[in-house]
Amino acid sequence: MSALELPAAVASLFWEIDGESLVLPEHRNYVLERVLGRGGWEAMQWARNTFSRDELIEFLATKGSRLPPRERAYWSVICGLEPPAEHGGGRPGWAGP
Repeated sequence: MSALELPAAVASLFWEIDGESLVLPEHRNYVLERVLGRGGWEAMQWARNTFSRDELIEFLATKGSRLPPRERAYWSVICGLEPPAEHGGGRPGWAGP
């Protein structure tokens, strides 16, 4: 296990911890959840270059429900999976007609 070297676009997603304390594979799910759910374009590119397609698919299958629906659908399409059918949708009740 070795500490991750995080680019600035990724390191900024882990404001509450010392990014140098992250190691793979021990913290893989934590890193993927944060990057896939909140990361911008540079962070997403880093994730695709750092993790294999199989690792991304495994994360989506086991922990994907932790992602916001839009991000989960995006990463499902990127990985060649059928986007999950989310319940609900439409305008929230408080938004008015």
